[in-house]
Amino acid sequence: MPSDESRFSVLELVDLAPFERQVLLALAREGPIGVESLAKQLDRDPEAVQKVLAALERKGRARQTAEDQWDVTLGHIGRHTTLPATLWPALLATDRVYTEQEIATLRTAIPMLQFARARLSEFTDHGPNHALRVKSFATQLSYVLNLTNTERHLLRAGALFHDIGNVVDRERHNVISQETVEKLTEDGKLPYSSKEAELVGLLCRWHRREFDPDRTDSLRGELIRTGLLASVLRVADAMDIDHRRSDYGVVFRQILEFFFPDSLPHWTSLDQVRGLRIYCDPKVTIQVFTRGCPTDNLQINMLRGDLASTPLDWNIVELDLGAVSQSTSSTRTRHTKTPTSSRSLLVFPFEPHSLVMAAISRKNLAAAGYTVETLCYPDKADGPNWLWNQALREIKPQGFDRLVIIGDRPGKGMTPSILDTMSLWRENDVNISILNRYEANWSRLPQLLELGVEAILGGDWVYFWGDSISEEDLMWGRIGSLCTRDPTQSTVGITLEEQTITQGLLNLVYKTIASTPAEDTVGWMTLTKSILNRIEDDDRAFFTSQASGFSEFWAKATAPSRVEGQLVSFDQTPGKLPQATYWTLEATIEDLGRIPERGIRFNIPYAIATWPDSDGVQLLAINHWREEESIPIRLLYPFYLAPTPQGNESTIHVHMTSEQAAAVIPALTAACNEVRSQSLI
Repeated sequence: MPSDESRFSVLELVDLAPFERQVLLALAREGPIGVESLAKQLDRDPEAVQKVLAALERKGRARQTAEDQWDVTLGHIGRHTTLPATLWPALLATDRVYTEQEIATLRTAIPMLQFARARLSEFTDHGPNHALRVKSFATQLSYVLNLTNTERHLLRAGALFHDIGNVVDRERHNVISQETVEKLTEDGKLPYSSKEAELVGLLCRWHRREFDPDRTDSLRGELIRTGLLASVLRVADAMDIDHRRSDYGVVFRQILEFFFPDSLPHWTSLDQVRGLRIYCDPKVTIQVFTRGCPTDNLQINMLRGDLASTPLDWNIVELDLGAVSQSTSSTRTRHTKTPTSSRSLLVFPFEPHSLVMAAISRKNLAAAGYTVETLCYPDKADGPNWLWNQALREIKPQGFDRLVIIGDRPGKGMTPSILDTMSLWRENDVNISILNRYEANWSRLPQLLELGVEAILGGDWVYFWGDSISEEDLMWGRIGSLCTRDPTQSTVGITLEEQTITQGLLNLVYKTIASTPAEDTVGWMTLTKSILNRIEDDDRAFFTSQASGFSEFWAKATAPSRVEGQLVSFDQTPGKLPQATYWTLEATIEDLGRIPERGIRFNIPYAIATWPDSDGVQLLAINHWREEESIPIRLLYPFYLAPTPQGNESTIHVHMTSEQAAAVIPALTAACNEVRSQSLI
């Protein structure tokens, strides 16, 4: 690849013909491979495949090996090198962790929470998404505090059940939640022992009003810090205070204003809060992003009060988005800051969410006086191993003052390598920041914090560095979150502009990957430069212009499907390219229509695609991320029959043997068709 960046632009790198792109993808995924085998795999004439291979060879994108096989062209340019990307990127999910006990808990809790959400007179959302967000905050804080696995399981269960009592009564909902857990356990509806039910019930009761922060218990001979768990839960509950909890449209707000003027602070205060995240260095600071400087925000005051009622020595800081927006409205920070002697290395994979977070982080690093060098690499399965065992060991840390790592995917057994590499950089007085949305990586937090690494946690829209955040930055954070299809995102309030920009970003990133998989980090940075600049410059018009054709190219089914009750199934990759599979499944659900009821409910809420892989079967299954009334697909997956899948509540991706697939697919299909017709409690 030529090193002259002037010869490259992202728009020039998406010019491969569809068949050339298809062949290149197959080579990157399966190569080296012979012409006959490749033609058979693509269901194409061997002569036609041979012609395309020759054309790709002339363009320097494919090569013929000595064994008469074909492969993508490899290269080594610059000091940071990688292998080409596997062009079936790992799913954009947080790899959330659940035990079988927690899955059973969720399947029982969600219908109740859906009913609680229907109590509109309570003004704020107390439904499944609120419970899942509280669980996420509580889980992150549990890793920061280095709670045991048993304590963490109890805390998650308490988070899922803490608001069940709203089905009956708001005033006594904490007590009713406790009684509900104990009664469901007694009736065999929850998989808890009587002692577990007692402890989970206590957490539900103590998330409001009086509690004993010093209480400890014993469970199967293990010490349980019940009071500490209750402290974490009440703070995590109070942290879900942004505008997603006030999910009402303009007309409904007018009705609230007319009939309930005295209760308006319950939702106007939510609207003033635009986001929240957890900053650890190692002390915990809860950062609240606000619109303007609210002087008497009900929700923030409640958060401060709930934190003060616990022994947790944490801080709360309000950050005004409006002040930053005004200061940067005429000129972007990237062009106004004069580089200083401080240097930072910003590391991230080439995928939409991380690109957004990298752009926001780069702007904030520049605003803080850093000269920023970027290290971008392909988003693939062995990325963490390459990053921590090779790339960050080859770079001399003495040249940098700060290292910022965004979004590296979980790698099994990587903790020792990560800690060793971190120690090397810290020994050279480099400040390190970790921003990672994958739960499978959070178990390292206590060790990282002990090394002096700062960690930033929260929802999918806040994994950027810096606290000088503008309203525009947070809008781009929502774009990044939309790219991940975070199921805890609000079901209302997302604008058509944001959806269009999301499609434009995805279209550009996917076509870039499909057309020219870069061969080294210099190449990946070339692909990245234009995208980062345009996000940083808030160039919405450009990304809007790139949205054209997204649905037709990435989300249009090209394979036959069949509807089986509440599930639509594909027996092969339904889109033109493997990485389009998620978007094709989502679009298929939408094309099958919605049920005309309150909320968002689809006629067919579940979709599944399976296709043969080199040594087994790939399975991708989803429920539509905005579906409000279906049990999440992850909770229906038969864990006892096959490996644990990657994904979050609404998306699972797993590789399994053909024998496992023969058992899993019918079981998953049956589970999807049972949940709407049978009572779960």
